[in-house]
Amino acid sequence: MHTDENKAIRYLMKEMDPSEEMEFEKLMREDEDLLIEVESLRATRRRLSGLPKKTPPEQLTQKITNDAKQLQSDSLKKSKNITFFLKRGIAAAILLAAFTGGGYYFYTGEAVTVPATASDSQTIEPWVDRNEILRFSGDQPVSQSASLKSDMDKSYDKLELVNDLNGSSNAGSGILLTGSSN
Repeated sequence: MHTDENKAIRYLMKEMDPSEEMEFEKLMREDEDLLIEVESLRATRRRLSGLPKKTPPEQLTQKITNDAKQLQSDSLKKSKNITFFLKRGIAAAILLAAFTGGGYYFYTGEAVTVPATASDSQTIEPWVDRNEILRFSGDQPVSQSASLKSDMDKSYDKLELVNDLNGSSNAGSGILLTGSSN
């Protein structure tokens, strides 16, 4: 059936909304072939409506019902199979992603450095530099050599705590110098 034939049947069965019905009537006025088609379908409908109504045989009704039940059962089984495999596939993808991520995490070869902790008996006095970074003498990584550690300790010992928060100095340049005069 063409779209016009479907529309013609919908028009005859009064299944169109009013605006669609008005538009179809306009099309029928413009297209004589469409009007002939609608009138032909109307005549066929009149003839069929005059026929006596008969009930179908019980075996035919039962066969159609059984076929419908079988189709519904088959589609339900197919749907369950798809759902079963979809769930299993998603679970496998999640496990694969977890194992891949875990393997990458554990086998990248990067060691995490743990900062050294100061003993309770050692006193650490913090200070803040010009960039407002809190520094203290115990913030060196554990993996430093002894000579580097002693050099760092000496440089930290040369720093002086700044008490003037305005940052003014005797030099007048606005730069605050700390440490030795070297």
